Order: sequence, then C-alpha cells, then structure tokens
Amino acid sequence: EEVSLSVLAEQFHLSGQYISQLFKKELGCGYHAYLNQVRVEKAKKYLRQTNEPITVVAELVGFSDYRIFTKIFKGIVGVTPSQFRK
Repeated sequence: EEVSLSVLAEQFHLSGQYISQLFKKELGCGYHAYLNQVRVEKAKKYLRQTNEPITVVAELVGFSDYRIFTKIFKGIVGVTPSQFRK
C-alpha cells in the first residue's frame, strides 16, 4: 500500500511539509526515516520467521528496489539482510 507523504497529507487534509515538521518534532526524525525504520523492523521479523527470499521480503515491506532495501537495511541494522538472517 502506498504510504507516501503526499498520500498521508491528502488523507489528513494537511500539507506534506507540515506533516514532515510534526514527525521531526514529535519523533526526532523525518517522515521517510521513520517509515524506513518501521519497514526494516518488519523486514527483520520476516527474515527471522520465514524463508522467503530477501527480494520478496523487500517487496512485502514496501521496497520496490532490492538494492535500495539492502542499503537502507544495512544503514539501520549494520549488516545486510542476508547477514542478519544467518
């Protein structure tokens, strides 16, 4: 499901810039950083609990590009998804 800032802004009848400021103020990080953290946490669960290929896990948590998923996952967790799974 699409969870872009613009979709969120439209759903709540607020500007994207305002929502972004709220995330920064309340959570200490921007919208995209928060969304990536949530997606990576969900990916960690899939990696622990299933044998799905990493490309499928990436798609399940909302990443359309496996390489971007791997880069973001490693940036947050410190290891690649395949290293995490081992």
